[in-house]
Amino acid sequence: MPSILLSFVGKQDPFSDKNHTEGSIVSLVKHLLQQQQVIKRVILLYTEETAPGAIDTQTWLSTELALDPDRIRLVPVDRRLSEDPVNLLLAAQAARSALLKEAQADLAPGDYLELNASSGTPVMKSAWSLLQAAGYAPQSRVWQVRDPQQMRSHQARVVPMDVTPLRDEFDYKVIQQQIRDYNYQGALVSLKESHLQTPIALALLEYGYYRQVRDFDRAFSALLPVKDAVDPVWLQEIATLRRKEMTAVLRDAYYQALVLVSGLHENLIRFLVTDRKGLAISTKYGDRAEAWAIIRQFDQGRLYQYLQGYRLPSGMALRVSPEDAIGRFTLMAILAYFPDLQEEVAAIKEINEYCDRRNEAVHQLAGVSAIVEPERLLANLRRVMRFVVRLGEENPFDRLNDQICALLDRAVAVV
Repeated sequence: MPSILLSFVGKQDPFSDKNHTEGSIVSLVKHLLQQQQVIKRVILLYTEETAPGAIDTQTWLSTELALDPDRIRLVPVDRRLSEDPVNLLLAAQAARSALLKEAQADLAPGDYLELNASSGTPVMKSAWSLLQAAGYAPQSRVWQVRDPQQMRSHQARVVPMDVTPLRDEFDYKVIQQQIRDYNYQGALVSLKESHLQTPIALALLEYGYYRQVRDFDRAFSALLPVKDAVDPVWLQEIATLRRKEMTAVLRDAYYQALVLVSGLHENLIRFLVTDRKGLAISTKYGDRAEAWAIIRQFDQGRLYQYLQGYRLPSGMALRVSPEDAIGRFTLMAILAYFPDLQEEVAAIKEINEYCDRRNEAVHQLAGVSAIVEPERLLANLRRVMRFVVRLGEENPFDRLNDQICALLDRAVAVV
């Protein structure tokens, strides 16, 4: 499989006067050629300070290692990075641009991206691992070239580093949350793009999605390829739904109503904060620092001061550091700050108490029926449902979530 090598140029490239040996770029290219690897492109990123070294490295690779000079591309980084070569964000942006713009033009199916994590400033070296962990370079290898004066006799000088397990942990958290939110379609897309996919997990997610949109025939078809490996209860339940047995259809509709209440609750809170009060904050985990910065500035800092003194129903203080995610309780606390939203806040707190009781019952495997004094609308719904059909002790969608998450747990352990 051909390789495309990307690297920042460091002060020790192409030759280290300090160690009296070839620099990391030349050493890595030599290693790849010794492994019979075809190098179709070398992309070297350089600052104003390392520009001469970039030219020397290009000359060295073409004259000493017989690489076609036309395949060695020199790319200047943004001037801001030249002026601030220890800025991690700028280094990561430069590396990402090289991946998406420079390397992508030559990348073909089966090609490997070889990322040199041993040249440039420390943040430039780290940028490649960050991008691999973030999923920008799925078919890639991050390489470390050891200092010959510090390596031990049993150690190889050029070694691959793999940070994909870290990416798998990121993917796992995202997919698990999507499943807990009953977002089966989103979880299916995320799982397909990860290393955690298994035929059973994919089939169950597809089953959950089609059952959720009441396409029972497709839900049944989704399970056929793995029917001998999944819990038979899923085929039994979908069979009754395909036959349009009224008790089964009404029971399924009831449980979906419970799911929708939780989703409605989350979206309502987010809408009131972002649209009614103009706080353009993201609840995505990766955007938490920016979101807290917006909160700190709102109303001349008075909102943030209020949140610092806010107490959760448990009596604990709300967590308000830039590292903390913007979750449901944070959004509810923000709403409580506004006097004109007190009626809405009171209603939301009632729904929240219902959702918490429901989640607690599910996590304790006690079932929906264990929830005491549910919200009035749901109580009325359940009262009517009892005249029509006997409800089970547990929401089938929660059981489905538990089984899929268990499969993900095993996949993470294997990876």
